[in-house]
Amino acid sequence: MRHVTDEVLNVAIVGTGPRGISVFERIVANLADRPEPRTVRIWLIDAVQLGAGRIWRTDQETCFLMNTVVGEISMFSGVSDGGPCRPGAGLSFLHWLRTQPDPALSGLGHDDYAPRYAYGRYLRYVYDAVVRGMSGLGQVVEVVGRVTSLRENGNSYELQVSTPGSNPGSDPDTGPDSVPDGPQTLTVDAVVITTGHARAEPAEHRPGLARFARRRPGLRYLSGDSAADLDLASVAPRSAVGVVGLGLSFYDILMSFTVGRGGKFKETVDGTMFYVPGGKEPRVVAGSRSGLPIRSRGRNQKGVTGRSAPRFLTSAAVGRLRERNTAHRGSPALDFDQDVLSLLQAEINHVYYTTQARAQHGPERAEAVAAELHALGPDLASWREVALSHGLKDVDPVDLDRLSRPLHPKRFGSGDALVAEVRRILLADVTEAGQGNIDSPLKAALDAIRDSREVLRHAVDFGGLTPGSHRADFLGRFVSRTSPLFTGPPLERTLQFLALIDAGVLEVVGPDVVHGGDTGADRFFLESPAVEGSRRHCDVLIDSRIPATGLVHNTDPLMRQLAEEGMAAGFVHDGAGEVFETGALHITPAERRVVTAEGRPHRAVYALGIPTEGACWFTQIGNGRPGVPTSFSRDADVIALSVLRRAKSGAFQ
Repeated sequence: MRHVTDEVLNVAIVGTGPRGISVFERIVANLADRPEPRTVRIWLIDAVQLGAGRIWRTDQETCFLMNTVVGEISMFSGVSDGGPCRPGAGLSFLHWLRTQPDPALSGLGHDDYAPRYAYGRYLRYVYDAVVRGMSGLGQVVEVVGRVTSLRENGNSYELQVSTPGSNPGSDPDTGPDSVPDGPQTLTVDAVVITTGHARAEPAEHRPGLARFARRRPGLRYLSGDSAADLDLASVAPRSAVGVVGLGLSFYDILMSFTVGRGGKFKETVDGTMFYVPGGKEPRVVAGSRSGLPIRSRGRNQKGVTGRSAPRFLTSAAVGRLRERNTAHRGSPALDFDQDVLSLLQAEINHVYYTTQARAQHGPERAEAVAAELHALGPDLASWREVALSHGLKDVDPVDLDRLSRPLHPKRFGSGDALVAEVRRILLADVTEAGQGNIDSPLKAALDAIRDSREVLRHAVDFGGLTPGSHRADFLGRFVSRTSPLFTGPPLERTLQFLALIDAGVLEVVGPDVVHGGDTGADRFFLESPAVEGSRRHCDVLIDSRIPATGLVHNTDPLMRQLAEEGMAAGFVHDGAGEVFETGALHITPAERRVVTAEGRPHRAVYALGIPTEGACWFTQIGNGRPGVPTSFSRDADVIALSVLRRAKSGAFQ
């Protein structure tokens, strides 16, 4: 196939979920602004569904929900200008939903949560608009298949692609070209890897659990994937099912077993939610480290641009810390706990105290409290007197550790005692969530973590922390404990959780859950050491936790080949005598070019999103915001501009 020396620029995008579409959109938008003199051919490659990928594919169960409100989502890098949707200007998710004939979709409001399949359909809509935008600028070739290897071939790159089937959705007269079935060899000038979530290798304990199930007829063990890819339909009605992990995937599993099987959630006249079984539900027993489901997000009260303005944790403050550390320690690397966390806690509690002041005494008092706290600086020890002087109640600072694990170190004499405490905690959380992420002091404070993510990335990404602090303080403690507090589902999921307990469909085991195979009973078990008599046996065990894949520990043949042949290296955080192997693809900060095992950046192999998680933080976000230049679209633009700039300068040759 021709490459850049034939005046044809061939660009392969491997993975066409949100990240792949974002790069595609920015390449075409930049081409439209200043067309290149040569022909551009873009190869779009996906192993599952072009324009949606595996995670957002459109054949998912309708009961699986997103955890971002529809009004905060757009895949176009610019807002619609009233003209046709095209790269750089198009409908947001909300405005697209309003065009849908299904009232269940068109009736969703700004602060509602859409089904995951609907977002997949929106992604397909954006994808198709970008394909149309390539008309007159170049050629699009669609490939449904899995890239199994990537190797250098002179001044180009050679991709081996396994294509088990063709793309049935292409119109041969008006749509993009497609490749025939069978193995393919593609020669291209640039490759962008946006493969998203890969299936992980089984963790050390999982093969043992799988063998335990295989040796005992009637037992099943499911793990290592999203709910949409687990064989949940094969679980028999009324069978005993144990679920490990109470995060977002747990809720998808729970909904599949209930609403997905004909059950209904209804409300009484006083607003209490209850569940009417469909008769095909299994009996679910669940537990996790915290013993509680991921907490509800506060009812959204913010517009698209609504954010808490940073007062303490700012990019300038991070820069000053780096200068200080360079002068005093000889390195700009930060210690998360010592340097960053105190500033973040100040942001959280600044929002908490000012919201308390507004709720208790009105906006003028809130402004006075805000000014005094800001003048004192980020030392929380001095804030209590300000709160007391303004007559605030509940003046203790927000304790993230206590909030994340409120069942610890309690002990429960029975399952009923545990359920009573779980109910108390969750109903209080529902009350806070119902007040909203502006009016609830607690939910507004936790939302400040979301609002601080851009600055946190500035502090953390590309080795911004010391290796030990990155591994233990940031990822090991802060992220694992706080993410369940601010990344959760809508509050209705918590009410459904409680309704299913009342209906006898769901039972909670408790914190620090232990699971495994009971050879005496020939069944799986779950139990909590904090709850007396909590051991429960089950015929099906599901580990709902989505494992981190990393460069090597996944089943993606491309990632394995890149690592084995040194075409790519893992990002190793090394400094001050400490080493942290993150498992992420090593990429350059400026252009996101993949770095080889020899430490050499590739001419034109780029990576973005999940494969880089560890070098960067929170790459799993799958959308931009309408009219807001977030890092999601900026990162895509960095790669798009690099590809076009390097092609124009002849850097590929």
